[in-house]
Amino acid sequence: MHMAKSRSILVLLAAVTLPAGFLPAADRMEDQSAAVDALFAEYQQPGSPGLAVGVYYQGQAVKTAGYGRAHLEHDIAISPTTVFHVASVSKQFVAFSAALLEAEGKLDLDSDVRENLPWVPDFGQEISPRQLIYHTSGLRDQWTLFVLGGLEMDSRLRQRQVVSMMKRQQALNFAPGSDYAYSNAGYTVLAELVGAVSGQSLREFTAARIFEPLGMINTVFYDDVTEVLPNRAQSYEKNEDGTWHRSPLNFDNVGATSLHTSVDDLLAWAGNFLHPTVGSGQALTRMHESGQLADGTHLNYGFALQKREIAGHGAISHSGSDAGFRSIIAVFPDDDFAVTILANSPTNLLKPLEEIAAIYLNADYQPGAWKKSLPAAINPDEALVAKLRGQYIHDNRPVLVLEVDDGALTYRALDDEAKPVVFRDDGSFDFGDESRLYGTNYRAVRNARGEITGIAMRGGSPVNGQHFVYRKIERAQPPLADLEALAGNYRSQELDVTYTLSVKGDELIIESLWTAPVTLHATVADKFEGEWPMHEVIVQRGADGRPSALYISSERARRVRLDRID
Repeated sequence: MHMAKSRSILVLLAAVTLPAGFLPAADRMEDQSAAVDALFAEYQQPGSPGLAVGVYYQGQAVKTAGYGRAHLEHDIAISPTTVFHVASVSKQFVAFSAALLEAEGKLDLDSDVRENLPWVPDFGQEISPRQLIYHTSGLRDQWTLFVLGGLEMDSRLRQRQVVSMMKRQQALNFAPGSDYAYSNAGYTVLAELVGAVSGQSLREFTAARIFEPLGMINTVFYDDVTEVLPNRAQSYEKNEDGTWHRSPLNFDNVGATSLHTSVDDLLAWAGNFLHPTVGSGQALTRMHESGQLADGTHLNYGFALQKREIAGHGAISHSGSDAGFRSIIAVFPDDDFAVTILANSPTNLLKPLEEIAAIYLNADYQPGAWKKSLPAAINPDEALVAKLRGQYIHDNRPVLVLEVDDGALTYRALDDEAKPVVFRDDGSFDFGDESRLYGTNYRAVRNARGEITGIAMRGGSPVNGQHFVYRKIERAQPPLADLEALAGNYRSQELDVTYTLSVKGDELIIESLWTAPVTLHATVADKFEGEWPMHEVIVQRGADGRPSALYISSERARRVRLDRID
């Protein structure tokens, strides 16, 4: 009788649906794994690129999986050992290399980089390794300079070319330590610094000091694009008709990018943050630090990692993007947890990152958890929509055009397709969930009379409290004769390239022997905008009022000078 009663109780308990936190560990892990698989169901269709996912929890890898194809031509599936180019996720390994050398007393992070790299130009102010790490050096970005110089992003871009280009630079974006601007060139210089101090190439140093000790057998700084690298994923982007095309990447440069690795290996790297075996002590402590400007202003950027809240939990993370490759890694120090996602086609990885963190760390997980991090969308006041309509300008950036279409506010830059503006219940607006996930949002700026005079972009900078204010403008409409007076040849000594300005029809065109023609649109007096990397083109005039030089700028490479030569 007693045995029968006990069986009845067990049957009743089995029929009860327990909260996730009360499920047996094996069952809970199986449910979590299935929930992750469901996030990536779209990549299981034939002929699709995809991604690899790795999850680390409480001292071990608890989920590694591949979805989609690493190589479409040969129909090769992605697996946890598939090797991806991880773009800017590479940077943290260079920063860690510098931290290891510092811990050994071989590198002073606050010294002048010219002590070890005398080829770096003397800009009149010292640049330190720490400033290279924090993106506060003022060095112009290498990709922008390459393209201005006439190369394409799918050209073979070599380390020696970056070094040669940096040697010719005559100016910085800003005084070292005074501001922040993401600089890939800074990390290429840092890689050269690691080599100069250690006596090894970055590839050799990281292999011996990081990858081999951690068992990262699929990881290498890929410094020779002709090398055959087994199990490597190819890069793809989607055509308008839904088919795919290859997106070539031919980098021979390392430091800012070019780490090739797998999710299996990146989990070993993440595990070293949580249970250190390599670089424990000072070097690993550095990796958790955030930087600051010379005036003490704090940065949400440190040793190639940023602090952020993901699914309600504190994390340090970094993402990467080159060609069709996308990558992200996030380590959650308080939860003994980490996630990495590597993709071979363009996709926003913050959404699945939020979802995976919520699946494993939040007992109340429901699909769509990433939306909880965003303020709710609302219907805006019609009067506000009407007042926001206009054009807004900011130095080094393209003009933002806000227009009203059928009662709704849209935005566009240059000749891009207009997209809807989303208003939020916290009084801000943004350009949709994809951008808001990265924190970027806008608010109206008003004068004393309540008139909208600009829009402030918030969350777009790691500098604590820094907002970018776009001011409202009435576009200049220079007469044709004024445009024709600008026609001529302009040369950059820094980039060894000559550009020609000409008027075709009623449009001002800039082009070089190596670059396609770009149409320049007037913004305000003696300022124009064009496609990246010519977001701002400023005309300088001599004492006689004639144009004497151009200054070309974008966010990461500012005021590149071209002198008129005819």
